[in-house]
Amino acid sequence: MKCPACKHPSMTNEEIDLGLKIQKCPQCEGIWIKSDSYLHWLTLHGETLPELPKNMSKHLPVEEKKDIKICPDCGHFLTKRKVGHGIDFHVDRCATCGGIWLDKNEWDILESRNLHDEIHYMFSREWQEGIVKTEQQEFYDGKIEELLGTEDYRKLLEFSAWIKSHPKSSYILAYIRDKL
Repeated sequence: MKCPACKHPSMTNEEIDLGLKIQKCPQCEGIWIKSDSYLHWLTLHGETLPELPKNMSKHLPVEEKKDIKICPDCGHFLTKRKVGHGIDFHVDRCATCGGIWLDKNEWDILESRNLHDEIHYMFSREWQEGIVKTEQQEFYDGKIEELLGTEDYRKLLEFSAWIKSHPKSSYILAYIRDKL
């Protein structure tokens, strides 16, 4: 089996987690996970673990290969999708056989956030739309903070949280609108 990233002629068989068999490139240290192996591991793994916050991510270097990759199992192109959720890299997957390619350290980072059991969802329309929505909101929030300044932006967030939790928020907002 040829490595889809660095083209090394062979990969070694390993077990990355209990019941999850992979092929690892001895040169670039990327890993190939066959679809049936991943799906079998998911059944052994049990329920999806709750996602951990961004600050829980392992800080490991990722050298994401930007080249087009070819599936080592069936020879089709691999497609890239953003992971999102505060993680900067993409995951590659074969749309034909469902195999997954992860560059060096990507599995460890996903595992540190409990996202390793959701790789199959990362290629769904819902996951990718969620990433776009989050990025748009973060951009908007950043612009508002830039416009108001950090101190006033924090006050706005506190006020917003107070309004959302207040049982008579509609009266407060109506009062503010009338006073403007």
